[in-house]
Amino acid sequence: MELDRKSNTAILEVIGKRFLQARLNEGLEQLELADKAGVNVSTVQSLESGKRSVGMIKVLAVMRALGKLHEIDNFMPEPPIKSASLLTARNQKRKRVSKPKGEKEPSTGFKWNKTISQLHGDKDK
Repeated sequence: MELDRKSNTAILEVIGKRFLQARLNEGLEQLELADKAGVNVSTVQSLESGKRSVGMIKVLAVMRALGKLHEIDNFMPEPPIKSASLLTARNQKRKRVSKPKGEKEPSTGFKWNKTISQLHGDKDK
């Protein structure tokens, strides 16, 4: 399935159908799954319909109740370490480009180097 060609709303509906099928495969009613997951029935209904977004904590609770938490590795596998991230892996702190908040240089105030008449070459004289 080419999810990258679908809208986010369409993807939510696909995921909802998968949750619905997983619940049916376990032989659970929506109320039973909600009780087992510790969420409201409306959460299960929203998740299965794909019409409304459900928070990740609730999604994880439903996945755990369905015995599908191990599927997270398929959903989003652990990314490989890239060479740029090795600096942080060695506990070396990345350097900030800007100064940390609260460490601003003291203001010296703005001073005019020339007056307006000097800029215009004293044409009025």
